[in-house]
Amino acid sequence: MEDLLFSRRKKESNRILLGFLNSFTYLKIITPYFIKNNNLLTTNIIHPRSENMSVDYFESLLKKNSIFEDESKLDIGYIPETLPHREKEISLLSRLFLVLITNPNSISRKILITGKTGIGKTVTVKFFGKLLMDAAIKRDITIKYVHVNCRKERTSYKVLIKIIRSMNSTFPKRGYSTQDLLEIIVDALNDGDSHLLVALDEMNYLINKRDDLIYSLTRLNDDSIGTQQRISIIGIVRDLSCLNNLDTSTLSTLQRNIIKFQNYNTNQIFEILKYRVIISLKRNSISDDLIRSVSERVFKNGDLRYGLNILWRAGKIAEFKNLKLITPECIRLGIQDLVPFSTEDVLKYISNQKLVFLFSIVKTLQIHEINRTSISSVTDLYHSLCESLAITPRLYSQLWNYLQEFKREGLIAVEVVSSAMRGRKIFIEIPGLSLQKLQKVIQELLKERDIKI
Repeated sequence: MEDLLFSRRKKESNRILLGFLNSFTYLKIITPYFIKNNNLLTTNIIHPRSENMSVDYFESLLKKNSIFEDESKLDIGYIPETLPHREKEISLLSRLFLVLITNPNSISRKILITGKTGIGKTVTVKFFGKLLMDAAIKRDITIKYVHVNCRKERTSYKVLIKIIRSMNSTFPKRGYSTQDLLEIIVDALNDGDSHLLVALDEMNYLINKRDDLIYSLTRLNDDSIGTQQRISIIGIVRDLSCLNNLDTSTLSTLQRNIIKFQNYNTNQIFEILKYRVIISLKRNSISDDLIRSVSERVFKNGDLRYGLNILWRAGKIAEFKNLKLITPECIRLGIQDLVPFSTEDVLKYISNQKLVFLFSIVKTLQIHEINRTSISSVTDLYHSLCESLAITPRLYSQLWNYLQEFKREGLIAVEVVSSAMRGRKIFIEIPGLSLQKLQKVIQELLKERDIKI
């Protein structure tokens, strides 16, 4: 009887701990290695016969040796002290913006940066922004650098509020017109005798909406003579095709200075990842051969952030296994269930309706076990999902716009087939992404928004 009671208690303890583990991102990574044959390995964490039922998890973890020297330096948001293989771009930016130091507020610079996702555009501009501000401080010149993600702040109003609140965190988020906000920014810069360098990251999101903010910022002092120039702009886009939506005068202004970021080659990726390993992991924690294998995978993927995430996850797995170095098995396990950061970035900021529609595409492909599907099959499932979720489905024209946006983001491929007999048919496929992983990411995002699908 006692053994039976112990067995039941152990199962219940395991069930509770599993729920606890699954509720944390970090532990989601290591949970599979903590479970064997659907039972937890016997540990001192929870034991029905233990006298001390309270365990300080943090103290226990802090006593263990870590494979990391500073794991934050593998984070995609970390700005390193040096940027290997972007020296040329930083040098060019420095020459273009030197006038802000030598002759403050005499000119407004407008620069456009273009290049594929995950090749260092954002980190380079942020690095340069800090470099510029440091140089200005040494000379008692006030330059404020503000970085705005236009995918997140998708309207003129949100962009301007972001800029103002970077200078005054207590500024109210509502109650002003766009023109009011522009005037408030200019007045604040004049009062403080300062210059603003604003980086509009993924500026195409504003351009595609035909937002007039780009025009307003580039033409801010057109009506004035001899006025001090207080605002400069760095626009960041993945490709230049989005510029076609700009008016002629704005296009002319932005096309004067374009910096094209080239893709990294395999050796450059290796050297960048090796540098991050040196500053984040303890010495001899991973071999050059393993870093090179990750580099080759990143080269095929095209997104350097993918490699940083692989290394971090592999380090966490090695740490959990009480290993002193990262093994090929740690790398293999670290790659499992990874969705590229560029995809996660896109999904994070799109609306619930778009996520449900994208989920419908994924599920249609999974249910029928096919590589591509027709839009009619997708919309059938989409309407069923909307009904079960009690949300109003979008019209066909809006769903077509969603498809075009997904296509621009690289989430799907769309093929239009015309036939004299049957008319036009639209086929959709999701190349290069695991449907299972994509489904999981979408479900988790919707769950965070209280939508269970």
